[in-house]
Amino acid sequence: MAITIISCGPTSTPTIGERRTNAYTLPLHYVQIIAILVLFFLISMNYLTLCVNIPIHPWQWLNIVFSSLFILPFFIVFIILTYMDPAEDGVICKSRGPRTDFDRRQHSHVITDLYCHVCDVHVTEKAKHCSSCNKCIYSFDHHCIWLNTCIGGKNYRLFLLMLTLIVIGTLFIFLNSLLQFIGSFQDVSSSSSSSSLSLKPYYGSDQYAILMIPSSKVAFQVITAFVALISIVAWGLTGYLLVFHIYLCYYGFSTYDYVVNQRLNQTVDQTLSQFNQLNQNHRNDPLSSTKQSKFSFQKRNKTNQIAVNQENDIVDHSKQDHNPQIFTIEENCRDSSRRLQVCQSSNEEAYVLKGASQIDNGY
Repeated sequence: MAITIISCGPTSTPTIGERRTNAYTLPLHYVQIIAILVLFFLISMNYLTLCVNIPIHPWQWLNIVFSSLFILPFFIVFIILTYMDPAEDGVICKSRGPRTDFDRRQHSHVITDLYCHVCDVHVTEKAKHCSSCNKCIYSFDHHCIWLNTCIGGKNYRLFLLMLTLIVIGTLFIFLNSLLQFIGSFQDVSSSSSSSSLSLKPYYGSDQYAILMIPSSKVAFQVITAFVALISIVAWGLTGYLLVFHIYLCYYGFSTYDYVVNQRLNQTVDQTLSQFNQLNQNHRNDPLSSTKQSKFSFQKRNKTNQIAVNQENDIVDHSKQDHNPQIFTIEENCRDSSRRLQVCQSSNEEAYVLKGASQIDNGY
């Protein structure tokens, strides 16, 4: 069994021999800094600008209380999530850091037979060694560059909770800023000032507050429009990510599994395309040689049946006329060696991705 390194997204790599403990272990990632600044900006604008310019009556207090219902829990979850170490227990309990003498010539994979040659510890089945954090992550899912830490079995639920709170919070801030932007165009001195969208200027007629500082109506309108834009973009990106992880949870996949599967499907599509081209050339010129191909073909004859193996399910198809010809195209994947098996008979062609061991055993 071989498990490889994955890091979903580029990030800074720590010094060899050191491992990152949590999200705040140096070096920080610039995307992480941008995410923190955006969140701090939206939260401060909500409390010190949007809530301030609401007329002083129960609506203002309701705004503060309701926004605090998701902002305060978000702070708690965010702090726990970023300070937590998602590594394997064996890595956390180990006093010294990762080995610096790991040699790729001796070990083709970082983790083999549930043993990490870099962390020098035994790990669980779903563990992966993250190159960005330089440690083995328990039940690895992905490395999040927005948090600058890995997401795994220890903090995945907190990660989903944080995404949910961000989706609710950014939607609320967007609606609040949009309504205040519209309400700022109302003339408070006219009879329409009783409208529910009209605002009460913070310091007097036609004067508002931005971060508790007196400002003009134009400046207030510009800043509320900007807050609405930032919040709706953050809501869309976070909402998409939340829906994606709900989809993965529903089908029982991790982000790592999804990425590897996408790469494998892309490789299979490219292999099929090249094989079809070679097969077409072979039909046009039976004497042509395929030795120049970068794939190796193995031709095998089966008498009555071929076994089609997809993942763990085996389906047998009976052949009534001619003996089929089976070609296998070898392919090395990051986790295991696989082969693309192409069965060609007089009437049909079947393309099957099989494990190398299953083909060798005659399936």
